[in-house]
Amino acid sequence: MLDILDITSFFKGFSVAKPPLAEQKRIALALDRVDAVRAKRREAIALLDDLAQSIFLDMFGDPVVNAKDWPVRKLEKMGTLDRGVSKHRPRNDPALLGGEFPLIQTGDVAGSGGYITRFTSTYSDLGLNQSRLWPAGTLCITIAANIAKTGILTFDACFPDSVVGFTASPARVEYIRAWLSFLQEALEASAPESAQKNINLAVLRNLEIPYPGEDLIRVFSERVKVIEVSKDAHRTHLATLDELFTSLQHRAFSGTLWDHEATGGAA
Repeated sequence: MLDILDITSFFKGFSVAKPPLAEQKRIALALDRVDAVRAKRREAIALLDDLAQSIFLDMFGDPVVNAKDWPVRKLEKMGTLDRGVSKHRPRNDPALLGGEFPLIQTGDVAGSGGYITRFTSTYSDLGLNQSRLWPAGTLCITIAANIAKTGILTFDACFPDSVVGFTASPARVEYIRAWLSFLQEALEASAPESAQKNINLAVLRNLEIPYPGEDLIRVFSERVKVIEVSKDAHRTHLATLDELFTSLQHRAFSGTLWDHEATGGAA
């Protein structure tokens, strides 16, 4: 194990490019400005998320207590609910993986921000044959580890039985996604805990949901679409700013940023 003297000697062997003080200040200012704009983009996205929830509350009231006294329906009557499928054991058999069919896990749903736009795993033909391919527009609901986290598929994908798929009209799917966001913490708190927390499909099927009628559900869905268009624009700009910030950092610490400027931008 390295002691403090060894570590000190190790780092003394490194050389770090050091621009003139004026250049250091200019670089720091440029990085600060880009980072400030990134922060504003993240804040705008968060505010748009809050706006969607505010619209829901304004239109339908608090769904936990059904503040506007809407008639209620069980969730199973609002669409079709089924668990994902993963029949093969072991589930991580390499023969199942590496093909062209997207595979969504509970973590992908939990981190989706409401819409599943990317994936990190895929099934092979063998993997698909022991699973099920769900269509884009399916609402994914986690029932193990992460409880009642949701995300709408934007592409066809498979998922295991730790995720439930809800299918209905696009407007209903959007309404149910928003409704579940208000219940998520309560459902997670009530989930029995063994090796990991989980709830069963029967719990979801029997959840009673305020039903304001199809007209209002469609209006809500259209308003959310407008918000999502704006969020997508902010996300795209944020991704560009992230790339710019990383590039500036790399160029600053490698010395190419001030070398480039010092030579008047000559290649």
